[in-house]
Amino acid sequence: MAQEKNKPEYRLNRYLARAGIASRRKSDLLIQGGQVSVNGKVVTVPGFRVSGNDKVAFQGYPVKLQPFRTAVLNKPHGFETTLSPDAKRSILMLITGLPPGTVPVGRLDINTGGLLLLSNDGELVNRLTHPSWEVEREYRVFLKNAPGPSALQSLRKGASIGRSEFSKPISVKSSGKNSINVVLRTGRNHEVRRLLEACGILLEGLERVRYASVTLRGLQRGKWRMLEDDELRELMKTVKLDKS
Repeated sequence: MAQEKNKPEYRLNRYLARAGIASRRKSDLLIQGGQVSVNGKVVTVPGFRVSGNDKVAFQGYPVKLQPFRTAVLNKPHGFETTLSPDAKRSILMLITGLPPGTVPVGRLDINTGGLLLLSNDGELVNRLTHPSWEVEREYRVFLKNAPGPSALQSLRKGASIGRSEFSKPISVKSSGKNSINVVLRTGRNHEVRRLLEACGILLEGLERVRYASVTLRGLQRGKWRMLEDDELRELMKTVKLDKS
């Protein structure tokens, strides 16, 4: 009985999204329109809490949750980290086949390529992106000119990148004639670009090559794959989640 009581709860709109009924925003409208019931009673509040023990129905038909899945995408430059079908270059066109309710883990700006995690596990997404967990992100930075010792030293010291914002990498290493790898434990908006600008370093291109323990492992540009069990286990251990 203890296991039954500990089953995770979800907001009703997220429950519908994870079941593949509609996006969370569209689910709000369906719920408010009286098309959803819980345990035989119509519920019109999107934030109503339900668990796997509850019987949820949409237009009279049972609704079932999809299993948790986490994937990695090698995002091409020029694609937006958005799931909006109205966006001209949405990653939505790249991730056909992923379970309903899957969302990006953080963001990569339109001019940054590389590793983007996606998951329908809300708690995993929240922990991987929340600053308190200090999850590592590694970037390969391509420069207009070969970085000198002073440039690398400047980056290692860190710099102010905005009002009350200071960015200090935990690692800065040369990775090629005109490239360096930078590791951060924060995921601020455009952080790498702002840090380089603050240090007077000219940027040519930017790729994310690692998120926590996950790498691209030869994944082709524009392709995605599900994480293997050992990868997922290691990823969840990073944020103290039990894979089971």
